[in-house]
Amino acid sequence: MSKKIIALALAAASGAAFAQSNVTIYGNVDMGYMFRQGKNGAVASGQSQRDLQQAGSQSHIGFKGVEDLGNGLKTVFDLQYRITPDTNTGLATAGHQYVGLTGGFGTAVAGYLDGIRYGIYGKYSPFGNYSVASLTSMTTQYDRAANAVAYISPAFNGFTLILATATNTQGAEGSLNSAHSAATRKATVGNNGDDRLLSANLIYANGPLSVDLDYETTRAVGYSNDREYVATAGASYDFGVVKVSGIYDVIKGDANSLIGGNVAGPAFGLAAGQKYDRRNWFVGASVPVGSKTRLLGMFGQVKDKTLTNADAWKVGVGARYSLSKRTELYADYSHIKNDRNAAYTINPMGNGSGTSAGVNGLAMGIKHAF
Repeated sequence: MSKKIIALALAAASGAAFAQSNVTIYGNVDMGYMFRQGKNGAVASGQSQRDLQQAGSQSHIGFKGVEDLGNGLKTVFDLQYRITPDTNTGLATAGHQYVGLTGGFGTAVAGYLDGIRYGIYGKYSPFGNYSVASLTSMTTQYDRAANAVAYISPAFNGFTLILATATNTQGAEGSLNSAHSAATRKATVGNNGDDRLLSANLIYANGPLSVDLDYETTRAVGYSNDREYVATAGASYDFGVVKVSGIYDVIKGDANSLIGGNVAGPAFGLAAGQKYDRRNWFVGASVPVGSKTRLLGMFGQVKDKTLTNADAWKVGVGARYSLSKRTELYADYSHIKNDRNAAYTINPMGNGSGTSAGVNGLAMGIKHAF
């Protein structure tokens, strides 16, 4: 799987998001009906699956706050926890967790941080990162990084810069040594195996136009031929009658990286020593109909540059109806067409976890933010 790539959906960068010296409880609750069915490519099972679960957004609860330290300096924090209202396993998994400082210099935070690349996909996808119609679950990514530090610059003429790093993206330092190829291992102690990350994200926002450019690289300490590279570009323009958006994404992994042939490669059909090389892209549109309804559409592709006949495309359509500023009804449909050796399936979760089934997906439900 792709490395956990860092960043921050940081409401704390705006002082208006918090009341002074106050803690805010916030969250989202989603419940819906989901139906998945069909087969093509290497997806062998055509059996249907029906679920009553969160199908349009991730349910969660969080606690965020700020303390005014004077002279324009503030302490900020946010502790978020995922909940699953259909199975009563609340607070079992953490969302982002951070503490830091914000002021005229910008914002600096440390902790378990949301991924830049994951955030870019959610920003430019009409469906966000949690929907049967989103492309995100097909793009081999994680949504957060452990042991992370991020800096968010002040906005200057529409430009904002995010710089981030992590000492080990996927667990405690020293915990990943055995995940890499023994043939390239230098030692089994200390920080060898730690998955170090460097990331830079340039954002431009000016009225109806938004652009993100992101470049990230990771390497395992104490190993050779183990780097992974990710480059992502996203953009959107709001014409009023329609908002169009899109992403182009490149992921490459050396043979001994965590997605290379010697590590997670078999999960992607790679042989030992084989490199990982994929391109992902999509275009999307959101059309407002009156004051309460939005019609959504997306078409995207995952293109495998290493394996043959392993590409896939996906189309998604949907609608949103606002009952209030906080409550929304949703309905989404999608279809995946796999090449002969591809086996992508419908999964509403953007990080690819959870259950997957079929190549046709239908979901409808209600979500409420508080």
